[in-house]
Amino acid sequence: MEIEDKIKSFQAQLDERDWIILSAVQDNARVSFAELGRQARLSPPAAAERLRRLEDLKIIQGYHAQISYEHLGLQMTAIIEVRVKRSDYLRFQKAVERLPSILECHHISGRASFLLKAAVPSVPALETLIGGLSQYGDTFTSLVLSTIVKRRAFRREL
Repeated sequence: MEIEDKIKSFQAQLDERDWIILSAVQDNARVSFAELGRQARLSPPAAAERLRRLEDLKIIQGYHAQISYEHLGLQMTAIIEVRVKRSDYLRFQKAVERLPSILECHHISGRASFLLKAAVPSVPALETLIGGLSQYGDTFTSLVLSTIVKRRAFRREL
């Protein structure tokens, strides 16, 4: 059975305990197997096995620290749309991968080709970033004034 078939099969079989484990590790990636077991009403080894199975099926793809960019001196967050000619996509993507101020880059439909999220320390830094990106096409920039949903954990729909 191919991994895609396994994933579809497993997703259909996710039970309440699997969802409890998914919820717990999204809330705290450092949660112990003992605590996972307690929350899911499983032994720690059974909770660990379920967690490994969710990882093997690529439902859980990693564990990450949530960083405060503001506390690192990156006071400005910007959403930048870039309209890139199709022939420049690869060159643009490689350039964006090298820019540490780019937090996310999405290939999108609509008026722009790409949507970027960037964190920069100042207006001059944003101006420099936009200047560099504009060599690939038109840019449309919005500053984030505040964030209503910073990070949302995926929850089971009832």
